[in-house]
Amino acid sequence: MFLELVDHLRCTRPHEESWLVAAARRMEARHVVDGELGCPVCRTEYPVREAVADFRDGAAGPPPDAVERAVAADAAADDGLLRAAALLQLVDVRQPVVLAGAWAALAPGLVELIPAVYLAVNAAERLPLRPELSALRTRGALPLARGAAHAVALDTLAAADVGLLRGAVAALRPGGRLVAPVATALPDGVRELARDERQWVAERVAVAAATAPVPLTRRS
Repeated sequence: MFLELVDHLRCTRPHEESWLVAAARRMEARHVVDGELGCPVCRTEYPVREAVADFRDGAAGPPPDAVERAVAADAAADDGLLRAAALLQLVDVRQPVVLAGAWAALAPGLVELIPAVYLAVNAAERLPLRPELSALRTRGALPLARGAAHAVALDTLAAADVGLLRGAVAALRPGGRLVAPVATALPDGVRELARDERQWVAERVAVAAATAPVPLTRRS
């Protein structure tokens, strides 16, 4: 887990948002390779092993064979880097890009093509250790701050996780792209831009800021 990315992570427990505190036993190139991420609000600790942060909080993840079937069935990894970059609108990227499930296989290539910080979620294989790329495992939630992500891509297995899908919407910046399988129902908070036989692309709808009430006066 890249140390600078820790600032964007949040506890998955139901309480007010709070940053996490990293306690590292071993680091390499500013990556926490072995340690914990702790929540100062509820004191939950999330282990980091082999540079992968585990946010499952005791919940069992999908069995390996299910992950492999999802990767084989979802053709995202075979689409090519340029198509992924276009779908996710990887232009002037200033916030992390989230690649979940099969999409995580594209992360090493995208790092070379477009400079940005990439977060691989529930990757089927171990990814190379480099500053622009971090990995985590989660279930039922996406442990990112609201509005922290530039774009999010979900494969079939990730989109089927309702908590993860909702978390993806919440984590997107206004106007940020969400890509998901065409069979996935469009969640609240996004507007569809396009779809083909495999995926749809949507953008995060900006939430209107609350305005002060207008005082009513008697006309003279």
